[in-house]
Parts: sequence; C-alpha cells; structure tokens
Amino acid sequence: MTWTWSVAAALLLTLLLWLAAAGWAVVAHRPVPVAADGPTMELRGEPPALVEFLTGGWESGRGAPRATLLDLAARGFLALEQTGPDPRDTLVRIRPPRKGPSGEPLPLLPYEDLVLARVTALASGGVLPAGALARGTEEEDRGWWREFRRAVAADARSRGLARDRYPARLKAALTLGAVAPAVLAAVLFVSLTGPGGWFMSLAVGLGAWACGSVLVARLTGERETPEGTAACAHWLGVREWLARDESFPGLPPAAVALWDRYLAYAAATGVARSALAVLPLGPRDERRAWSTYGGGWHEVRLRYAPAPARTLRPPRDSVRLALRRIGSASIVLLLVAWWHALQPAEIRLPVASLPLLVAQVVLVTGLLMGSRWLWTGRRPVIPLAAYVYGGLLGFVAFTGGLQVSGQWAVPPQVAWAQLPPVLVAAPALLGYLFLLAAALLDLSRRAWTEGEVVRLRTGRKELRHLALDPGGRTAVTAWPVRPELYGALREGAVVRVLRGPVLGHVYEVVTVTPSPQGELFPAAEPAEPAESADTEASESWEAPGLPGLTVPAALSALLRRADPAGFLPVAEAARILDVRLQASDTPPGLGIVTYVAPDGRTALLLQTASGALGRRLLATHKRGAAPVDAAGADAAYARGRRLVLRCGDHVLMLELPHGADPSVLQALAAAAARRMVSPSP
Repeated sequence: MTWTWSVAAALLLTLLLWLAAAGWAVVAHRPVPVAADGPTMELRGEPPALVEFLTGGWESGRGAPRATLLDLAARGFLALEQTGPDPRDTLVRIRPPRKGPSGEPLPLLPYEDLVLARVTALASGGVLPAGALARGTEEEDRGWWREFRRAVAADARSRGLARDRYPARLKAALTLGAVAPAVLAAVLFVSLTGPGGWFMSLAVGLGAWACGSVLVARLTGERETPEGTAACAHWLGVREWLARDESFPGLPPAAVALWDRYLAYAAATGVARSALAVLPLGPRDERRAWSTYGGGWHEVRLRYAPAPARTLRPPRDSVRLALRRIGSASIVLLLVAWWHALQPAEIRLPVASLPLLVAQVVLVTGLLMGSRWLWTGRRPVIPLAAYVYGGLLGFVAFTGGLQVSGQWAVPPQVAWAQLPPVLVAAPALLGYLFLLAAALLDLSRRAWTEGEVVRLRTGRKELRHLALDPGGRTAVTAWPVRPELYGALREGAVVRVLRGPVLGHVYEVVTVTPSPQGELFPAAEPAEPAESADTEASESWEAPGLPGLTVPAALSALLRRADPAGFLPVAEAARILDVRLQASDTPPGLGIVTYVAPDGRTALLLQTASGALGRRLLATHKRGAAPVDAAGADAAYARGRRLVLRCGDHVLMLELPHGADPSVLQALAAAAARRMVSPSP
C-alpha cells in the first residue's frame, strides 16, 4: 500500500507541475498591449481586415468581413446604394471585375476573395439587399469564418506583422513533459490491478499522454512582432483621429462613396458602428465589444458569468431560504446524533411502555415533518409523511425483526442507516451557512458602478446578461440580470448599476445618459417631412430611430448648404455626355445626386460638401490624384473615373461608371465650376 500511495503522490505532483508549466506558457506568451503613436490621418498599406486583426489583439473579429466589404466598395469591386431613407434599404451591387493595364483582372487577397465570392453567390441578378448578407446556416458560416480568419493570420505572417504565439520548441517540450504523468498513471494502474493488467495500463498511459497532447495542440494563436507593433501603433493613432469626428459613428454604408477607404478603416477599428450594424455579414462576435466610455474607442473582451438561482434571487429571499434550510438540516443531524448517542443493542417492548414508544414515534415523525416543512416551505402533507416515515419504521423492523417475546433486537447493520442522512444533511448545512453569510455580506457591501452598456444578450431559457464597461478595462464580465431590469436597457447607454460583490445580484439599474443609438432598427415607418413655407425647413429630413444613423446632424447641416444638381443640372450633364439622363430618387439632405440613363444604368454620380467636411473630402480624394485645370475652380484633382474640385467653401466630386471615358470629366468640372462661382437660378 505504501508503494501505491507513493506512486499516486508522484503522479499528482507531476500533473500539477505540468499544468503549471502549461499555464505559464499561456500567460507568458500573451500579446503585449500597444500604445498609439498619436492621432493621424495617414493610411498605411495594410487592408482593413488586417488592421482589425492588429488593433484587436492579434485576433480577427467579426467586424473584419464587413470592413472588407466596405473596402471592396471603396475600390470599385462592389457598389453600395441606399434606395430609401432607412440605411437598411442599402443594396449591394456586383460590378464587373476590375482589370489592370494589361487587361488581366486585378488580384485580390484570399480573404477579400472570400468576401467577394460570398456576396456574389448570395446575389441575384447582380444585386443583393444588405439584410440578405446574413443568409446561410450557422454551420456554413462557421466554416467560412474559419477560412477567413486563417487567411488573415497567414497574410499577417507573410508581411512580418505576426508570428506564432507558442513556439514549436515550447509545444514540443510540453508534449514531451506529458510523458512523465502518463507513465506514472500506467504504473499506478498496474499497482492497483496487479501484474496481469499490464496491457490495460499501457492503454491508460497512452490515453493520458494523448489527452496532454490534445491540450498542447489547442495552444494556438498569433502575437506581435516589432514590425507588427509599429503598424498597430500607427493604426491606433488613425483610430483616434477617426473617433474625433462625430460623423463617423452614424455614417450609413452608402457613405463609402463619399469617404472612400476611410469608412472601411473606421469600420475595421470599430468607429463606424452604424455601417457595421447595417451589414449583417455573419453573426456578431459575442465575446468582443466596442466601447467609448472613458474617452476614445477601445475594444473589450466579454466573459459571461454563470446565472445560478442565488444570483438572480434577491439576497433577502436568500437569507430567508438559508435560515429555513439550516434549521431543517440541523433537525436531521440532531436526530442522527441522538440515535448515535443511545447505541441500543436491544430494545425491550413490554406492554406497559407501549404508550411511551408511540409518543416517541409521534415526536420523531413530527420533527421530520417539521424538517420537511422548513426545507420546502410547504405545509406538511400527512398522507405523504405517513407513507415515508412508515416505510422507514418498516425498514428498521425488517432488519431487526420484532420477536414474539416482546424484545426488539437491533442488529449492527442498522448503524449504517445513519450515514445517508449525514451525507445529505451535512453538506446542505454547510452550503446554506455559506449562502446565509454571502447574502448578508451582499446586502451590507453592495455598491454602485457606472459605465457604458456594451452588450445586451438573451441566451437560452430567457437568460439575460448585461456587460458594463466602467472604463480602463480590456476585459469585462457580463452579469445576469432579471427580466424586469433588462427590458429598459439599450446598448451604448451610460448607466449606474447597484450590485452585490459576493453573490453578484443586480439590484437596480439607473440610466445616466440615454443611448445615442436609440432603437437601431425601429419597427415604425419613417415619418414624412413636414410641409413648411421655409425652404430649408421643408427640405430637412431625418430618419426615425437611431439619431443621425441615416443623416448625422453635423453631416446633414453641412451637406444642406449646397445641392449637387444646382451646380451641374441634369440637362447640362446630358449635353456634355451626349446621352439622355434623368435624376434618380435620392433622400434629401445627403448631398448626393445620381444621373441615370434610360436603361437604368448609372451615368454620373455627384456629391458635395462644405466647410470642414468639404476640406476633409478634398484631402481624402487628392491623395494619389493629379491636379487638373478646371476653369474657375480653386483646385481640382482627377484620378481615374473620379474628379474633385473646390470653389470657395464648396467641394464637388464627380464620378463616372466603369467603362466610361474619363476625358469628359474636365468638361463637366468646368461647367460645374462656373455655377459654383456664380450660381444661376
């Protein structure tokens, strides 16, 4: 027996050492947090999916495919068109493959090709509503997402921005180290079963080693390199610059035509939340969320706390329940102690003492019925109690046997009947003593916590969780809350939560600042614009629900200063292009006008902005563009099928469709510049 215990102790020691080594490997090889270089608008060469990977802790999040979709639209592979006042009315239009100077299709990165292939497969007739992006089964999405994530990680490694989180030598050492506990497990099995069990001991050892190898194989992930750290710091600075602009969080996906790749990078860094919400390319990641609490956008990881009954139940009810069940368990243990203290070997039952025996039976039955009432909180049911306790007395009578002589012999085996009540009542007593202490501490030490609601989740069996970011955290815990508190909450709101520190019960939730999102997708129909004699008031328009989702307040105020059709009327554009044109229906206030040919194809897109937004629009599109001469314009830049010009405080962008002759852009710009300098009625 000494040898067996020695082997068991050695097995336990080696197993603990191996687990400690594996835990150290997980902690010591975590990605190092990176600080931002400072706000900047300069863009590097990494695509948005790779930017999301770098700024998300060297791990791809669910926003990466959506940011890639926006980037493909900005680069001309897709078109995003908003056909109504609601951003949900966005259409994804498949464009012909873009070709390079040699006539070959422009290459795409593997994960960009995955996004484009998925959208193309879902589209019908080259058009796909944004809401249909979430089509497909959960299993299909899981496989597609696995391939996308692997492709992003492979691209990061090929660029030298990431490396394997766990080196091959470390994993080999851990796999080799699992041999020691596996051998000891086999030896322990032989010592317990004897020499004849050597074959099974070999199977046990191999099984233990296989379990350790599987755990080592699950140690995967990426971490930073010096080049990746520098790139991450730069993109964190870009995120700070984007977050300073109040218009980005509310921009719809169709605004990619105005902001080019900046909207895609804003989505990759979590700033363009509305554009992400409108493009449901796969389910959202329930383990990650974005928050602005404490200043600036930052990502937090979510952990969902379990929701036992003691957490959802008010602690006052837990105190009452604990007191009842402590009393119930105490009665059972006292009866067992009384029986154990007597230790009778023989009970004589003369007729003269029969009333005393009946009284004792009645007393014990009453105590047990009282214990049942304390435990369940229900009134004693006499027929059920008589059946249960009569069965107990019958068991005792059967084991000993009532002799004709009036003597009741108690066999030694009856002493084992004391064990089941002790095994049940003693742990229950300890558990409810802990519950009583925890509930009292919870009531006395509850405190308020203020933060932003970053995630609301309804799970199985109507289980509800609230994730609150108090600021300065990289990981937060989602707490279970009662349904009556959950219904009034909105993601993005700043709330104060009264919560206990021990049981974690949420007592109260008070809204400090309502959510700027409101109802992201309201059921109500958009309100019609009010009639007014004031021209500017009659043209004002705002979608219900999320304030500023369709037209952000600041953006709308800037764009309403000029109408693109006033700078270049449809008749003049038709004369220059030598084709019949008509203006498509566009929601007012967006500063966007599309001229279409009789067959419905887009012939010219005009967008205008003024003030700070106009200057930023010009700075965005002048990068990589060549200056051109547009009579009367202060500045004009052309790049491919797009031309941007500025006259005074106004900026106008002209864009032709694929296959159009870009040489007509200069004539269109000259015609628009004359009206921008001297507007005609």
